[in-house]
Amino acid sequence: MVRITRFTFLLLSLILLVSPVVAQEDEKVVTAEGVAVVQGSNVDIARDAAVSDAQQKAVEQAIGILIDSQTQVENFQVISDSILSQTKGFIKSYNIVREVKEDNLLRVTITAHVATGKLGDSLSAIGILMGQVHKPRTMILVAEQNIGQEWVAWWWYSGNVSHHAQQTDMAIIDNTLMDKFVEKGFEMIDHQAASQDIKVTNAYNIQDLSAQQARTLGSQAHAEVVITGKGLAKLYGNVGGGLKSVQADVSLRAVRTDTGQVLATATTHAAAVHISEVSAGNDALKKAATDAAEQMIPKILAIYAKEVGGTRSVNITVTGLNKTQFVKFKDVLRNQVRGIKGLNERSFQNGVAKMSVDSKNSAQIISDELSLKDFGSFAVEVTGSTANQLELKVVPK
Repeated sequence: MVRITRFTFLLLSLILLVSPVVAQEDEKVVTAEGVAVVQGSNVDIARDAAVSDAQQKAVEQAIGILIDSQTQVENFQVISDSILSQTKGFIKSYNIVREVKEDNLLRVTITAHVATGKLGDSLSAIGILMGQVHKPRTMILVAEQNIGQEWVAWWWYSGNVSHHAQQTDMAIIDNTLMDKFVEKGFEMIDHQAASQDIKVTNAYNIQDLSAQQARTLGSQAHAEVVITGKGLAKLYGNVGGGLKSVQADVSLRAVRTDTGQVLATATTHAAAVHISEVSAGNDALKKAATDAAEQMIPKILAIYAKEVGGTRSVNITVTGLNKTQFVKFKDVLRNQVRGIKGLNERSFQNGVAKMSVDSKNSAQIISDELSLKDFGSFAVEVTGSTANQLELKVVPK
């Protein structure tokens, strides 16, 4: 009994000693330097890239300090270094303290307040994070059927479907998602404003868009992310006093338009009562859409934060090269481009090479660096890029 008491006292003492340290390490102030290539006279663009690079390094540095200063023990065994890859950090604020131009390189030094854990309601931190991932734009492609509507309604087809068009003014899910995402600092695309850029055929006159169809529509509207899915409200019955009970189900997924990566999913259910069954349907759909947004937003932000503090997958396609040139391109990409942590060859056929890289930087930054590299007998020209996809072609010197 005495031995147990002594062990309990020792354990409590350790907890009391460690707890203040853990609390204090929730936020760190670190100094980090970022570097970027100056293209021509575009110093402002290089400065933004250098700041982004410095922010990324600040997060990595702060997480490393946090892990090093917290010796975590589980069942009397030190937890493995995999904690480092699981811990997420985000910048709450930062200041530029130094800027130096050396030839075609710009070096920027910042001091940053870096916190770990969830972003929560820190709008300033979310705003900084969105800037680091190049402010991806999001568009909503959700079909909806409320009480009193004979058909499921969707907005993305403008053909001769008047029975759909007359119902699209009650876009409860669309409006609710728009409000919730904008509230958190997301940049949203209004489909009415973008409709002139969207060109579709009869194949799109369906409520359940395929992943490729959703990506195509989103790309035409210049969206980097699309939220697709469906919501349905059904009358459940009377609950007394003339009130109607309605239940709603919403199923959504957020997908990147360039790579098809699924960022988040949500399936929600909600109920509402009202003397008007239509109003009850509106309330139920709004509740279900709100719950879906509250599930999806943290998931999407977590992926963005992971990419800023770690690596992202960038798809690269190169056309017009032979096998020897392909080997040279891979060598330069692996050994001369900053931030490349891994290269996976997908295919090489008929002069077209497809690969993916694990990179600390976006496709745009990779393309900037590749355009300045010496490949010997050939050069590469950028024909298209998004944040996570790069298209190049080989040109002779």
